[in-house]
Amino acid sequence: MTSTRKVLIIEDEVLIAKDLSYILEDIGYENVGIASTGAKALELFRNHKVDLVISDININGDMDGIDTVKAILEFKEVPIIYISAFSDTKTVQRAIETSPSSFLTKPYNERSVQIAIDLAMANFNKTQQNLENNEVFQQLTQREREIILLIAEGKTSAEIADQLFISPTTAAKHRNNILAKTGCNNTSEVIKLLYS
Repeated sequence: MTSTRKVLIIEDEVLIAKDLSYILEDIGYENVGIASTGAKALELFRNHKVDLVISDININGDMDGIDTVKAILEFKEVPIIYISAFSDTKTVQRAIETSPSSFLTKPYNERSVQIAIDLAMANFNKTQQNLENNEVFQQLTQREREIILLIAEGKTSAEIADQLFISPTTAAKHRNNILAKTGCNNTSEVIKLLYS
């Protein structure tokens, strides 16, 4: 028996959030909670097993949907679906930088939600499988894998050290080990090997 996939909804319009929750239930997903602010979303994400996040781009509070997703992805990688009625080019570019797995435009219906979820899960799983099948990635220890993925996200050694609770010296040592194992001159070359 397969477990029901759990979805976190980030949406500040109550009626839309409830409607989306009902649609998710109808198509076989479990809603772990509805967050109307970034702070509430982070709280729900940390306290529940979440397999997928559906987030409106424009939400109330100090963080918009994009900033909230960035904070979530620092905690754990999950497929992301953004929902919005409209967005300017700058906002869309900010959303793209978080590598969403899919996008859902308002108004939506049950079929469009199902398609967005199927697409999101396929895109996310494809990315994960590509790395699992990558020979370079397989050469690395679990910690080295974590570090190279954070480097690929643009994190500095100091940010990586903070996030993984290690010293900057240890982070730099792992970086050097990655270069030695792969025969690359810099981490950019390693990232090209991983994603090419």
